[in-house]
Amino acid sequence: MITGFTISNIQGKIEAGELAKQRFPKLNISLDAVNAESTKIRVDYTFIADYFDSDAKDAKSVGQLKLGGLVELSESKENTASIMKRWQEKKTLPIEVAEEIINGLNFRCSATGTLVAYALGLIPPLVISTTKIQEGK
Repeated sequence: MITGFTISNIQGKIEAGELAKQRFPKLNISLDAVNAESTKIRVDYTFIADYFDSDAKDAKSVGQLKLGGLVELSESKENTASIMKRWQEKKTLPIEVAEEIINGLNFRCSATGTLVAYALGLIPPLVISTTKIQEGK
């Protein structure tokens, strides 16, 4: 269960290009590190919204928003051990934990990113739908 979100780093930039041609940003969430102490799990993340002037492969960058921080979870000792074992072996989290984290990050980073995007003249990086993850075959 998520017990806390922190956004500790915010960066925004625009390139010398035409903001009028920008497209909805390409969004990426990276789970950079996972650490545990007793029943507390800390997940360091990076949320990036990249803006381009078209959808073509050779599109020029218009700007970028980058937010980083941590998500804190509280789990039973058994779940914590299972989560950490999976992270250490595969660098992935159980689907239900990953979905909870990603949906929470989408909400919080989209809201905060909207304020930064507005200041820079970029389209807000709003994620309206809920993310569902499927295990690979």
